[in-house]
Parts: sequence; structure tokens; C-alpha cells
Amino acid sequence: MDELEIERFYSIVSRRKSVREFSKKDIAPEKIERLMRTLQRAQSAANRQPWHFIILQGEYREALNEVFTKEGFKDAPVAVVACADPARAWVRKVDNINFARVDVTIAVTEMITAATAEGLGTCWVAAIDPARVKAILNIPDSMDVVAVIALGYAKAPLVAEEKNRKPLKEIIHHGRW
Repeated sequence: MDELEIERFYSIVSRRKSVREFSKKDIAPEKIERLMRTLQRAQSAANRQPWHFIILQGEYREALNEVFTKEGFKDAPVAVVACADPARAWVRKVDNINFARVDVTIAVTEMITAATAEGLGTCWVAAIDPARVKAILNIPDSMDVVAVIALGYAKAPLVAEEKNRKPLKEIIHHGRW
């Protein structure tokens, strides 16, 4: 990457924020396709790809409105339901940790960053009832519903802003804890 590409990447990351109010403007199909390719290409432990994503638009999207606790999410033209498949995931032997949710989180984070680059807003919605989402969308019991991502054009522009974050000295350790 050259310096300009690096600068653009950090600019995109700094504009990413959780959007809770969306315009009703439709997203071009080619943008959605690029975001789906981002999910497809995401890394996963041992390349197991233990995930499934349900893309909801139009009437299918509206069926999910009852699981949202905030009204603004109901205007997002697209919702992405991110599901983990624990049976397909890599499991670390020393402590038996299943990486399905980690892998889904990596994929969704990359999609969210790509959506920001596309000029789209997103919100990772975890305040849902996974059992209700499964019932509405006929998701198999063996799947874990990790989150629903609201996706669309934000009502307010995505601008770089300082976020309330812990100082680096509180979260970064060099060499040892």
C-alpha cells in the first residue's frame, strides 16, 4: 500500500460509528454484492468458515422489525443476520474454546468497515432475542445467532470524530502485563 491508501484506510476507520437512524434510500445491488464478497473472504480459524449470513431486504427485511428495540433500525433498508455454526468451527484443544463466534465477528467487522468505505452506515445490534430471530427466519437450532447488522445510508453524515475511548496506557501492555 502506498501512503495515500494507508491514509484513506485510517480515514474510513475513523468515520465508522454505530448508526441508529437510517434514511429509506435503497442500496445499489453492486454495493451489497461487494459487501457479501467481503464476508466471503474474511479470515477464520483453520479456514473453517463456520458462518452463514442472511441478507434481508424489502418484505423479508420488515419481518425482522419486531426484534429491534430502537425505532431507527426499522428504517434500515438491509439487515444482515450473522449466524455461527459451532459444529464447523475450529476448537482450540488446550482449553476447548470454539472459535465460531470469533470467526463470525471477524467477518462482520470487515463487512462493517467495507460498508463505511461504501458510504453506508451500520449498527451491530446485539439487543435481540436470538430465539425469536430463529423462529422468524427459520434458522436451524444448531446455529447461533450472533447479531443483526442494520445497514443503510445514515440520516446524518458519517464524519470522523473523537470517540470516548480508554487511553492507550490503560489497555496496551508492552512485553508483559
